[in-house]
Amino acid sequence: MGMFKDYQSIKKQSKELSKNHDVKASMGDMQSKLEALNASMAPVAQGRAITHGVVAVATVTSIRQTGAMIDFAPACEIGLLVMVPGQPPFPVTRTEAVPPIYASRALPGQQVGVRVMANDPADLYIDWAAA
Repeated sequence: MGMFKDYQSIKKQSKELSKNHDVKASMGDMQSKLEALNASMAPVAQGRAITHGVVAVATVTSIRQTGAMIDFAPACEIGLLVMVPGQPPFPVTRTEAVPPIYASRALPGQQVGVRVMANDPADLYIDWAAA
């Protein structure tokens, strides 16, 4: 008998929640969150530097953990001074996961290999494995 009483109680609670639930507001909230997510992923989707970028070197100028984890790697805000042959150095700040195996390369003063699009310096790929 207890199982049916619990079922009836859950059914009643479900009906109460349904009465107070604004579907239109929830859909609007979900849509705005989806748009924000798409906007944050746009640079990744458009990131052509990994295949078409100019090979360059960058010096890590700053690093700060954001508190987030991506695939068990800490997400960090990394300040870089990028040096492309034939161009003046320019600063770039990126937020990305730092693989634990390469944590020693993500320290201020260390150099990392990068690929950068000549026409869009913000389109940059950090090649942690490059020496």
